[in-house]
Amino acid sequence: MKVNRYIVLIGLLIANMFTCYAADLIVKKDLKTEWKVFQDNKYVSFNEAQGSISSVYFLLNVAEFGQDVLVIRDTGPFSLFVNGKFVANTKQITLKIDSIGKVFSSTAITFAIHKEDAITKTLVTEIKSTSPPVKSNEALVHRSTSFRDFAVVSFMILIIMLITIVRLNPKLASDYFSITKIFSLRESEDSQVYSRITSSTNILFYIFCSLMLAYYLIIIFHFVPEHHPIAFLFQSESFGMAMLQWLKLSGIVLTAFFIKIILVYGLTAMFGANELAGVHFFNWMRVVLIFFGALTIVLSIYFIMHGQQIKFFSVLLQLLSWVLVGWMILIALKLSSKMGRSMFHLFSYICATELIPFLITLKVLYN
Repeated sequence: MKVNRYIVLIGLLIANMFTCYAADLIVKKDLKTEWKVFQDNKYVSFNEAQGSISSVYFLLNVAEFGQDVLVIRDTGPFSLFVNGKFVANTKQITLKIDSIGKVFSSTAITFAIHKEDAITKTLVTEIKSTSPPVKSNEALVHRSTSFRDFAVVSFMILIIMLITIVRLNPKLASDYFSITKIFSLRESEDSQVYSRITSSTNILFYIFCSLMLAYYLIIIFHFVPEHHPIAFLFQSESFGMAMLQWLKLSGIVLTAFFIKIILVYGLTAMFGANELAGVHFFNWMRVVLIFFGALTIVLSIYFIMHGQQIKFFSVLLQLLSWVLVGWMILIALKLSSKMGRSMFHLFSYICATELIPFLITLKVLYN
């Protein structure tokens, strides 16, 4: 009951963060008047009376709206294309316009929105700003300050959450933070630890790790959007928007964790080595907590102390890949003495649970 109460409290805290987002943005321009459709080999203004229209286009000048964000949303899913390149299929997306300009190396950006059914007035395309027009230097100070505020507040939330979880189950926490057990190739199979991967306290650790990894990536993405196209999908112009992007990315990471649990347990069952599932996933969470926890502390201190070097943030992003490579080697060595199968079976298992997800991660981060 005590654990469940903490889960509810954390859920309420996360839910309250969403209220900040809408209040921080004001509509600067409604782009409905700019919509075009392609008819008779030419672009003409959109009109619902034209019939069933499934695609609309509009042009944005980065120089005019570079410091603002573009918000696109609808009641149903739509596909978004930027300068002819597919970006996302979603019901809502928020894009930082100057970051888009850097990614596509253009000051004039063409957006195309396609739906399977007819486009109606439920489709919203708006330019939003975090504040009324102000002097450019004042706006830059505001954006920098609001994101640093987000970094400080989020870091404090992570610390409070970690202290709370550790106090709930000190023994489990000591197992998670055992560096010697990470590198031990003859670790004993503690059934009490490895057989309760989906216990309430373990799930709290997964939530914490997803928030921590998302925090790590959000700050890096803030500085490297022109080098990594995925980064511009998580840009923010205000404190509330940064919180929302953090929670959105955390949800993606947490989903990946649960997919990994299903993958590990499913494949160990297929190979007839069920006892290895807990060992594999628990050690993975140890690596996330210890190594990425340390990197997150370094990142936070550097940024909060006004560090701005893009090269530093790029190196931290590269370290993520190197940690994953090291983890693959480590888990292969750990499981080689426990699996009781041929090296071919072990290699196949590592490919399915680690190598393929690793390559997908690289594709997403560096596409």
